[in-house]
Amino acid sequence: MKRYTLIAFMLFGAKVTANAPQISPTKSGLYDIGGFSLYLECYESDKPILILEQGFGRAGSDGVWLANIQRLQNEFSICLYDRAGLGKSEKGPVPFTVNDMAERLQKLLVAGAVQPPYYFAGGSYASYVISAYHQRYPDNVLGAVWIDPPPFGYFHTMGTRWPKDFHSDNQDLMRFYHFEQSVHDPLFARVPENVDHIKSYQQLSAFSGFGHKPLIILRAKQDDKPYDPEFVPADIAAKMARLYENAEVNFLKLSTVAQVVYSESDQHHLHIADPDLVVNSIKALLEKQPGKRQ
Repeated sequence: MKRYTLIAFMLFGAKVTANAPQISPTKSGLYDIGGFSLYLECYESDKPILILEQGFGRAGSDGVWLANIQRLQNEFSICLYDRAGLGKSEKGPVPFTVNDMAERLQKLLVAGAVQPPYYFAGGSYASYVISAYHQRYPDNVLGAVWIDPPPFGYFHTMGTRWPKDFHSDNQDLMRFYHFEQSVHDPLFARVPENVDHIKSYQQLSAFSGFGHKPLIILRAKQDDKPYDPEFVPADIAAKMARLYENAEVNFLKLSTVAQVVYSESDQHHLHIADPDLVVNSIKALLEKQPGKRQ
């Protein structure tokens, strides 16, 4: 697992780019959700609705998904959006939690007249937002594809695995420690989204999964490298290692028909690095509804 790459993507929303085709949305713009507005963009048809959720610090309006949208348009009516403070959306009150994100999304879909139910797909931190949305609005969700999600508890483990008042003479270790402790500060200056990760963890701890709904978890190609650098003490490193060792088992518990599929790519943004796998997996949701003959 690529520790520094993953941390950068998760905490700082590292920039990614892709060549975007020219396709036109059927509607796009800012919609008021109560004191501030979020940007919504849809490519509508009479097909089932797919909502594309984004990773931490990522804006749906950045164009990265457009090539995949073009390939999915025959099967889905597709909408994406920018969370508060990202892309074309206005900034709302901070800090906020994953439940706030779910409630804001619901208000946006209502304001934009995007009627449920919905399929969902999204990369990385999107799995947290989709889980929170399903927890609050289960009747609105038909199924989901998660694209290289972190294990649940990732941020919580970063912030809580260290002894109280930890100190070391190793300056690299202390920098790493202070970096991980930044998850306790949702207003940390360098983060693109002011999320209260600890409170969000508590909110999602009660998440019971998707029941019998289809859930496909796509994971990047795995390697044998440890998550932590060598200077992290073994007892502290073991806590994150266990989280990742148990990730697949825990993912499979989230639905009676959950699947974990591994890409041949080791890149985090599989919707760019392995679009065939992502597109085909999203299309497969339509064949995996409860009661449908496989």
